Amino acid sequence: EETCDLRCEYFEIKANKFNYGGSRMRIEVFPLEKIKFDDKEILLGMKADKVQELLGKPDRIFENYGGESYRHFYFNSELGLDFDKDGKLEFIEFLAGIEGILRPYIYGISVFETDADELIEIMTGHDNEVDDSEADFCYSFLNSSIGLWRENDEEKHWTTLGIGMRDYYKYE
Repeated sequence: EETCDLRCEYFEIKANKFNYGGSRMRIEVFPLEKIKFDDKEILLGMKADKVQELLGKPDRIFENYGGESYRHFYFNSELGLDFDKDGKLEFIEFLAGIEGILRPYIYGISVFETDADELIEIMTGHDNEVDDSEADFCYSFLNSSIGLWRENDEEKHWTTLGIGMRDYYKYE
């Protein structure tokens, strides 16, 4: 059974990169809780209008699952925020990998700049309940609701990082 199908899907980014003056943007990731950068905190469970107050209008919005959820894209589509049917943030995904401007850090390390195998070891040290049914392409850390994805196992770094609400990757 594929558990990473829609949750770890990859969005090919073809748009021109937003100009941040050539610098990378460090974003701290707090599993099951929030992301933090500059003076902004985006919390899981936050309403979409509050997120827009902090980040501005999204670059674009897509409807998922026939209106059951919506994905808002920010930072030239490098950041995807999924809101449930009640407008609450349930999933945050960094989509551009090593090529992007956004640099998520978790447990003090840069997700996209750390070797893929080394990152799996570090993540497993923090959460040993792992869905590795699609190993080499996708890992889901079930207790911390963290997902990693890459197109193939020849890539040295992960391409996406997702964080979700509690039990996001646990399927019945």
